[in-house]
Amino acid sequence: MPLEPEIYAHLQDLATRPGVPMSDLAAYREAAERSASTLPRRDLPIAGKRDLTVPTPGVILDARLYLPEGEGPTGLLVYFHGGGWAASGIETHDALCTDLCSLSGVRVLSVAYRLAPEFQFPLPLDDCWHATLWAAEHAAELGADPARLAVGGDSAGGNLAAAVTLRAQKAGGPALAAQLLIYPATELSHTATPSYHTNARGYGLTAEAMRHFIELYIGSPEDALHPHASPLLARSFAGLPPALILTAEYDPLRDDGVLYAQALTRAKVEATHLPGPGLIHTFARLAAVSPGAAANMDAAALWLKEKLS
Repeated sequence: MPLEPEIYAHLQDLATRPGVPMSDLAAYREAAERSASTLPRRDLPIAGKRDLTVPTPGVILDARLYLPEGEGPTGLLVYFHGGGWAASGIETHDALCTDLCSLSGVRVLSVAYRLAPEFQFPLPLDDCWHATLWAAEHAAELGADPARLAVGGDSAGGNLAAAVTLRAQKAGGPALAAQLLIYPATELSHTATPSYHTNARGYGLTAEAMRHFIELYIGSPEDALHPHASPLLARSFAGLPPALILTAEYDPLRDDGVLYAQALTRAKVEATHLPGPGLIHTFARLAAVSPGAAANMDAAALWLKEKLS
């Protein structure tokens, strides 16, 4: 279908702003923070949020815990932000995590993993893995039920969340009840899918930018072939937790998500694919301006509520 009118208007607005070259990574990161701060928010109600730290073997990570309204233990979603493994963080995804917490009724722990290229694969994944282990061990302290633990993320964060589930499968735990993958990057060893071609430019994230992000994150071509970098290349998906995979029609990564949903389904994993007709990459942070984005994110939150109830 055509671009949603509200998405088209958003892209037109972006076109009027001066671009920041990705070669100046410090400026690019600052621009990502500024851009996120100007986005309208839905400001759905939650009981509160608090900043905390997550100790891991390599580094102490910043994190933010979102608390839903109501009493008693809830499920817990450990969330990894997008940004090409190289930008963004807790603040850029504050509205998204607030909405997920409010609509799902589960606690959300947003984790600030270390960024590439200063920290390349597998270090950002290591951060997410150890944060998930910590969340499982300390769920009760966070007011959550350790038996109702999920991971999720968008874009690069979706890649990391999918890799965490594969790592948990291989390690024999922690037990994960669900994985929420929002337009995830699932294959980093090549970028030759039809969606990389048809959505190469003009819809926010470009194919060229995505390839650059992969180069920043992946240290060598051999690393890209590892299933923890490219989850689609995993030998087995058996035993993985139920997955909800959201994609956008006008997104270079659309086929990454579609192919991953198909691979999980073939392996008898419960996998639901929610397409985003008329939507673009980053729609998860555009729920306040896009009816289609709001509908898909609301559906994702309700799915999460069901899986962690």
